[in-house]
Amino acid sequence: MGSSRKQLGHHLVVDLTPMIDVVFQLIIFFMLTSHLGDLRRTEIDLPRQPGQEQQDGEDAAMIIDIDQAGNYFVESIQVDLNEIHRIAAAGIAKEDITSSFDVLIRPDRFAPAEYLDRLLNKLSGVGVSHWKLGTRASGGAG
Repeated sequence: MGSSRKQLGHHLVVDLTPMIDVVFQLIIFFMLTSHLGDLRRTEIDLPRQPGQEQQDGEDAAMIIDIDQAGNYFVESIQVDLNEIHRIAAAGIAKEDITSSFDVLIRPDRFAPAEYLDRLLNKLSGVGVSHWKLGTRASGGAG
């Protein structure tokens, strides 16, 4: 007796569910990490003065915020002048001869000038020779 079995063709089935899961996880990851830079910035009412058009911290190796009460912040973490001195000294030690350790200082427009003066004295004492003062144009967002 002959066999009457039919030969079925082989079909390759690819389950795309894991691939879709990975894509969604990557989308979520990039959406969250793209906003982390904004979270590190302290809300400061910058002085309203014309200045050079530039994004916050575009070329700065260190960004220091001074709030209205005279508190210092580096990456939204409150620090004292001794900690700023330590961070700046470590940053300068990492820099090579061809580059400079640029600091962006973002003082609140109502912060007393004595806090800015103290900060600049501390930075110059550690060897910081280049710094920029963050401002915003009149009517612009901070």
